[in-house]
Amino acid sequence: MTQRGLRILTRSAALALITCVCPATIEASDFHALLIDTNYAAPVRWNVGASLFLSHEDVGHSDGGTGIIVGGGVGKGGMQVWGGTAVLGGPNADVRAVITRTWDNPNGASANSTYVGGEVGFGLLWRVSVGYARRISGHSTRHDQIITWGVGVEVPWFR
Repeated sequence: MTQRGLRILTRSAALALITCVCPATIEASDFHALLIDTNYAAPVRWNVGASLFLSHEDVGHSDGGTGIIVGGGVGKGGMQVWGGTAVLGGPNADVRAVITRTWDNPNGASANSTYVGGEVGFGLLWRVSVGYARRISGHSTRHDQIITWGVGVEVPWFR
């Protein structure tokens, strides 16, 4: 398989993982928001992604709520999947565990490597985040530990 074919397969698998990350036992009434985002982030560069926000609270018709957030994003320099806790309403805030897989040309990280770390973010329609990750596989270079960050737009859709 060509390198381009592997990338397409990897991106498709990431999207399938994002879609299937929620257990089948979660009831439809527990889903309250879909957040679509586009941002510039280290190390994946320009990327697009989505998150599901799961809560028992009626977030769309109240001042917000707390719950679980899961999602992912795909960009020119790699892809990320994440999960954690979030507060929506007023300014949004979240704490996430993040897995990042880089490709040939990441921003400030080793190429073709996997990093695991955490991230905090906040914003209202926009999102600013910062975090830390450690390389767990891939080429050994000077980038064994990286600071992750992102700036972008996050648009919620409440059901």
